[in-house]
Amino acid sequence: MLYIVYIMLSIRTITARDILRNYKEVFTRIKKSKEPAVVMTKNEPQVAIISLEQLEQLKQFQYKQSAQSLLNLSKKVNKLIEDSGEKLPGDLSANHDKYLYGDR
Repeated sequence: MLYIVYIMLSIRTITARDILRNYKEVFTRIKKSKEPAVVMTKNEPQVAIISLEQLEQLKQFQYKQSAQSLLNLSKKVNKLIEDSGEKLPGDLSANHDKYLYGDR
């Protein structure tokens, strides 16, 4: 989370016109500085440009967050099952479609 805060504090803005005129320079600056840039048109933010390294870091962060969310959900489901006193069917893995959709 600290990484995201760092990114938010170091954002530079550029205009769409700057990109049209100097796209090579803009891209080189972003790659070298590893600082994102927000593209503005009519004083409104439109998109962000980040380095490929930052994109990979964001993807990794997102993956870790989703994996953690699934783990947390699994723990909650296990707790609910334990608290209810019920048990999952022993053949759930082999017959999950039958339990989801019934006999068709």
